[in-house]
Amino acid sequence: MLKIKLAKGIGFCSGVKRAINIVEKILTRHKGKVYSYGSIIHNPLVIRRLEKKNLFTVSSLDDVEDSSVVILPSHGSPRFIKNLAKKKKIKLIDVICPYVSSVHKICASLYRKKLKVVIVGDRTHPEVKALVDLAPNARIIGNTNEIKENEFSYKKIGIISQTTQAKAEFFKIVAKILKKNHNLSQVHIFNTICLDTSNRQEEVKRLAEVVDTLLVIGSGTSANTKRLLQLGRKVNKKTFLVEHDNVVLDKILKNARDIGIISGASAPQWLVKAIVKKIREATLDT
Repeated sequence: MLKIKLAKGIGFCSGVKRAINIVEKILTRHKGKVYSYGSIIHNPLVIRRLEKKNLFTVSSLDDVEDSSVVILPSHGSPRFIKNLAKKKKIKLIDVICPYVSSVHKICASLYRKKLKVVIVGDRTHPEVKALVDLAPNARIIGNTNEIKENEFSYKKIGIISQTTQAKAEFFKIVAKILKKNHNLSQVHIFNTICLDTSNRQEEVKRLAEVVDTLLVIGSGTSANTKRLLQLGRKVNKKTFLVEHDNVVLDKILKNARDIGIISGASAPQWLVKAIVKKIREATLDT
């Protein structure tokens, strides 16, 4: 009989849950159009549900009518948006994750102290772009191969991380920076990976070891979900990404006896329940 093992890391993290709750209240109370500057969270299924409730996602404030309501995303946004919003008399509602907001404060503080800010993360991710806005000329490092010899020697640097980075990779990068840069004047290191991310990363590795098949539920556009998928596959080759409840389970369930399920931080609880239900129904049919 097929067994399903659910991880503790299921459904929205607290930051995403807070953001979605705020947005849903605004959509219920506000009669006119409500805009979102980019995706509030990185999960298309959730965004489509919100768009059915009169949320309009835009990539530029040029597409927003004056005096409108615009929601800023949970992963942060650059400061120029706020300046532009003032000119257009746009009401901004920022649903930035409180933890991401605390990383913004650390980043701004390092920059004010005239340290070279080093950000470990994905340079194309909105969260990293918002951090660079706070620390112009920050150095972004995505992996150990990008670290140059003596780039920071005799300099004062402050190292922070994108909140959804893999903890082991972050410390590898930090160690290599220290190894390749002799006589650093000052080094300030902040492990700014969020606790929920770290917990899910540790849990996915444990779960991958005790099941024959592992499902990571979430969106391929989500950084933390992709990280869970990578970590799971390092331990268990039969690790699959499940983005929606229309997934065909035949190949996934073939010869499976123990299925582990974990979700990214932006995957809703209802999606996890729908996948579990589908697995159980498929098992009964065989």
